[in-house]
Amino acid sequence: KGVATCCDSHYELVEQFKCLEQQSESRIQLLQDLQEFFRRKVEIELEYSRSLDKLAERFSSKIRSSREHQQFK
Repeated sequence: KGVATCCDSHYELVEQFKCLEQQSESRIQLLQDLQEFFRRKVEIELEYSRSLDKLAERFSSKIRSSREHQQFK
């Protein structure tokens, strides 16, 4: 009976370890996926920000040149 209990305990520990290992692997994968998501999100936001800056600069210079033109009339 003592040997069976020892083997049963060992089997349970091995199964628990496998379960923890699977959970760890799935959490690692989730973190890698989140890391990739946020990396891509930052790239998109930087691109968007640069585009807005260019748009604002175009309209600002257009407004400045329009005001300068009106002063000479």
